Amino acid sequence: MGINRAHSLTLIVGVLVGLLPLGLLDSSLAVTNDFRSAQAAFERKDYDAAVRLLDTLLAAQPDHAAAYELRALAHGYMGRPEEALADHDHLVLAGKEKGDLLRRSCIGLLTHSLVQGQEIVRGAAATALAELGPADTLAALNLALHDSSPRVRTFAIQTAGRFGLAAKLPIVRDAVTDPDVTVRIATLSTLGLSNDPSVAGLVRRGLKDQDSIVQLVAREALVRLNQPELVQPFLTAARDFSPAVRGAAMGILGRLKVKDPTALSALTLGLSDPDASVRSFAAGALGDLGATSAITALVDALSDRDPYVRNFAADSLGRLNAKAAIGALWGAVKDSDSLVRLAAAEALVKLGEGEAALVMRELLKDPDFGVRSAAVGAMARSAPDRAMAFALEAFDDPAPRVRVAAVQALGRVGGKTAIPYLRRALLDKDLTVRAFAAGHLGAAVSDRKRKGES
Repeated sequence: MGINRAHSLTLIVGVLVGLLPLGLLDSSLAVTNDFRSAQAAFERKDYDAAVRLLDTLLAAQPDHAAAYELRALAHGYMGRPEEALADHDHLVLAGKEKGDLLRRSCIGLLTHSLVQGQEIVRGAAATALAELGPADTLAALNLALHDSSPRVRTFAIQTAGRFGLAAKLPIVRDAVTDPDVTVRIATLSTLGLSNDPSVAGLVRRGLKDQDSIVQLVAREALVRLNQPELVQPFLTAARDFSPAVRGAAMGILGRLKVKDPTALSALTLGLSDPDASVRSFAAGALGDLGATSAITALVDALSDRDPYVRNFAADSLGRLNAKAAIGALWGAVKDSDSLVRLAAAEALVKLGEGEAALVMRELLKDPDFGVRSAAVGAMARSAPDRAMAFALEAFDDPAPRVRVAAVQALGRVGGKTAIPYLRRALLDKDLTVRAFAAGHLGAAVSDRKRKGES
């Protein structure tokens, strides 16, 4: 019997239709396998392979949200902020951005910065990491804590302290015997601020250190840990033959706010020390101590022959709310040294002399980029309500250090309104600016999400 042609066609179509789900299933499995392969590449830190696989996957299935998310993260760990932002923004526009993707991308960017050859970039990343908090950042912090550079390790230890983890991390605890004196000082100081009495034994090792300043910092840390320590060793050190030791001791007396009258006397005498660095420490410590009885002596220090002493004296007068010093500080805004003028202007703003902010604005045009940078920071500290506009003026400064100061100011005072500018700074040509932008941007978007803002 012959087969009816129409019937035959119906059978063929039926078979093909029946096979369609199998074809779609095979295609879905292929996409799933490609994504799993990309995930595996990402987990073994082969970010380049992960991106290649995700590029292929997204070409075939452009609505695969998880692939965009993973690719954004991979771009971050490869140090490609523009591409990471593009993938993040694609998900936002599609209404599919889930979780804290931008913050995690910033963590990736900082992790990439921590393996760069330039010490200054790694140091910036170790410092900027502190803005993000401990969640998902411990792997990056571990990189910084193991860095070959003492400077980077110092910044990483301070970041661990800001995370509240210094006393818990073995590598930080072990750093009390680091071969570099700066790292040992940072470690002891950070452990002293930890409020964890379990580190007291480790800190006591510093009392036997070969470096006199390390010994002093160890004593300071023990006082902070509520361990029995006498004030007398600090007072004795304030009369040491070494200017570095005298200065360190005076700084500690101020930070600990030692109320012993002999401490105030030692610091006041320090303003007449033959060494300018000691006089500077004394001037700053009197502000830390809250020594209003030293206001007259600090006003006299505004005429010191060394600009650093004048600088610290002006700063302390502002912190002491020394209304009686307003006239002298207005005189100091005409000082021959730009940083002294800046310190005097900042002090005046703190004392309610708002027009002194005009001096800071003028110093934003100073030929010295260090002065311009300091001016941005001073405005953020003393007049946060005006700091946003001030920082934006410095956002395109030719000096990276000034742009870093602008990023830090925006991160601290700008809130969610700073996010577009921090995103822009993430693409800066200078890697240190990018690092600080990543830290502050990640913090800003996290804060926005915590507050339920869109």
